Amino acid sequence: MKIAIYLIIVILFAVLIFWTWNNSRDFQENIDKIKFLFLGVILLSLITWIIFHLSKIGISYPNEDIMKELRKITLLLFIPINGFLSLPHIASIKSELNKLTRDDEKIKRKIIILGIVFILAIIIEIMYLKDFQNGIIEMLNG
Repeated sequence: MKIAIYLIIVILFAVLIFWTWNNSRDFQENIDKIKFLFLGVILLSLITWIIFHLSKIGISYPNEDIMKELRKITLLLFIPINGFLSLPHIASIKSELNKLTRDDEKIKRKIIILGIVFILAIIIEIMYLKDFQNGIIEMLNG
C-alpha cells in the first residue's frame, strides 16, 4: 500500500514539474526555471506544513509514530496538489510580465483570481485534512 502511495506522489511531482516547466518556457534561462521550481516547491512545502498543523488542532493521535507518518504522507501528497493550483499559473503570469506587449489589467485580474482561488483552496484544504486525519485514525483504531 505504501509503495502505491509513494508512486502516486512521484507521479504528482513529475506532473507538477513538467507543467510548471512548460508554462515557464518564456523565462530567459533554464537556470531561472530551475530556481523558480525550487523556490516554489520550498514555499509550497512551508505553506502545506502550516496548513497541516492548523488542521491537526484538536485531533488526538494514538501515538507519535502515527502522527509523524501521517504528516509525512499528507505533506508529500498535498505539496504537488497545492502546486497545481499555483506554480504553473504563477509561471505563466511571470512570463507575461516579461513580455514587452503586456496587458496590465489582464495580468492584475489573473493575479487576483489566482489569489482568491489559493485562499479558498487553503480553507477547504484545512477542513479536508482534518477529516482525512480523523478518518485515518479511525481506520487504524477500528
